[in-house]
Amino acid sequence: MKPHFPISVLCLCLAATNCNKKPVEVPAPSSSKTTPAEIPAETSNEQIPDSDPLPPQTAEEMAADMGMTLDFSNPEDYMAKIVEIIQKAKNEDDAEAIIRLIGKQSLTKEQEAMLRKLVAEQGLKIDPENPFEKIGELKANKLARWAINLKDGAPILLDVIRDTKGKWKVDKVTLPTVEKLTEGEAPSLPNATTDALNYTHTFLSRLLNQDFKNAKAMVDTSNISDAKLAGLCIIFEEAAYKIDKNKPLRALFMRDTAAGFYANVVSSDGGKAAQFSIITQRQQQGDAWTVYEINLDQLLGDYAKRVSGGDVYYTPLLKNPHGGDTLVIYFDFDSEGLTPRTQKQLGIVTSLLKLDPNKTITISGHTDAKGSKEYNENLSAKRAQAVKEFFANHGVKPEQVVTESHGSQHPRVSNTLTDGSDNPDGRRANRRTEIYLDF
Repeated sequence: MKPHFPISVLCLCLAATNCNKKPVEVPAPSSSKTTPAEIPAETSNEQIPDSDPLPPQTAEEMAADMGMTLDFSNPEDYMAKIVEIIQKAKNEDDAEAIIRLIGKQSLTKEQEAMLRKLVAEQGLKIDPENPFEKIGELKANKLARWAINLKDGAPILLDVIRDTKGKWKVDKVTLPTVEKLTEGEAPSLPNATTDALNYTHTFLSRLLNQDFKNAKAMVDTSNISDAKLAGLCIIFEEAAYKIDKNKPLRALFMRDTAAGFYANVVSSDGGKAAQFSIITQRQQQGDAWTVYEINLDQLLGDYAKRVSGGDVYYTPLLKNPHGGDTLVIYFDFDSEGLTPRTQKQLGIVTSLLKLDPNKTITISGHTDAKGSKEYNENLSAKRAQAVKEFFANHGVKPEQVVTESHGSQHPRVSNTLTDGSDNPDGRRANRRTEIYLDF
């Protein structure tokens, strides 16, 4: 499509070329041939002064000149248009098109120069699998952050703000910084250590990709256990959760030394599911953030409905009576065999254990109340040993693992109902092995 310039702009430009000549008088149109309504608004018998500059173009006019339709009512469409222009950019003129589309009011002179340099020297290559994404909302439905994802590099971040008329515009731009990545490491967001939203997004991405080494480095380990990190990954895998791309993170509060966010999840079919909260803290403004708390209560409730038929006791994560969190795997009746479900769970735990070969864990085997005391003590020992052997077969040193067997002595839930009859749900929750990762 050829660039389109408003008639008014063309007329002003033509007039400007004759500014040193005598004023040009346009004869009045004959009333018999032309009505006043047909006279162009730009037609005048007045000289245009040399000092009268061309009026600045609005964002809509710029878009029209570039052959585009700009719609600020939908940020997602706007991101798609920016990606489209970036993909075509090959020289400095193309860089100017990107700058105009984002809006000069949102960029510093240094950022404009950087964009021109990036396009002219190496081009901006968009990640074909995930060209753009919403990072989160700083103010619900008023201020949101989006990422234009570049291939093999950190993204361009755009904070978009909604005005009183419901229209959106770019408020702030953050360009990627050059950073050295270790092999296999995904690039983090710009300012990922000092910006709370970017920090939380980066942490969550690493954790759910089971990059435990880098995710664990981002948390306060005195307050967040390895069990909770593994438990969150197990919950996501078993319930087939995904982070809601439309509302991934939403700020609960933003202060200089503390910030909280809701992480929203959807089910595998894209339907609304649940949320959990992440709290970050730091000592003073300018310091790096750290994840201080993860509250999974709401998520565990939804998980119980989806995975265990509403049985809230059939959960992979428990509060340890001695403090912290405990991972739990369950067994079929009268069996010490590991099911496909438990093997997936233990595979996630193995990744964490291998980070610290000097760490010792305890595996505690349990049974329900069916059978004799001697039989149940033997069965609980076999269950604990089955878990230990799984770890050993997947690279965990045997000396890292201590096993205990308690038979039916420590039920989580009563094996019988109040009237003395059998309680199958209670017995199911008691056929378990608990894994204590933190001491």
